[in-house]
Amino acid sequence: MVHGSLGLGAALVAGPALVAIDPGFAPGPLIVIGQIVGFRHAIVERRHTDRRAVRHCVVGLPFGLAAGLAVLTAISDEILGLLIGSLTAAAAISLLCGLRIRRNPPVEIATGFATAFTSITAGLPGPPLVLTFSDMKPATLRGTFATYVLMVAAAGFAGLVVTGEFGRHELELTGWLAPGVIFGLVIARFVRPHVDRTWFRPAVLLVALAGAIALILRQLL
Repeated sequence: MVHGSLGLGAALVAGPALVAIDPGFAPGPLIVIGQIVGFRHAIVERRHTDRRAVRHCVVGLPFGLAAGLAVLTAISDEILGLLIGSLTAAAAISLLCGLRIRRNPPVEIATGFATAFTSITAGLPGPPLVLTFSDMKPATLRGTFATYVLMVAAAGFAGLVVTGEFGRHELELTGWLAPGVIFGLVIARFVRPHVDRTWFRPAVLLVALAGAIALILRQLL
């Protein structure tokens, strides 16, 4: 529902809880289920997509994927849990504190790299994109986010399969998530008109922050 209305957030909100249940949810299943919603945004919001920003992000994509795959094959599930929790908490706190980044081509290229890296290591494409593109209107953010992340997901999924990080178990986990994602996308239709209200984004970020803290404590205790 959050992803369908804001344009991002499936992994940001659900990731910490899902990884606490089974580390196999990240990054593969989280990447795949996010594209169920992303496909809708890429098509419906295509008129609003900032294609110049997408082109700049694509420059950093292959380098981010390569770095992410190298890290993913070298770390344990416990470290991955801490990574996801830390990235989620850092993003949520930064946005709640009003952090804004001034956009230009080099920043957008670096954002493309960072998005690909966090997608493949933690199933979290949202934090880098939100920090850079937080000045966009909701429809523009949804279209731009979805268009680029679909590219990242396609390349990242192929990389995960080749490296053995996405197999039968991850496919089964993806299947369990799909019904909830589809239901949330339907509900989001009624939420999207209200996303500009001042309370909605802080509420989402507070939920994400609480989940991140819980995941970090689970790994440490």
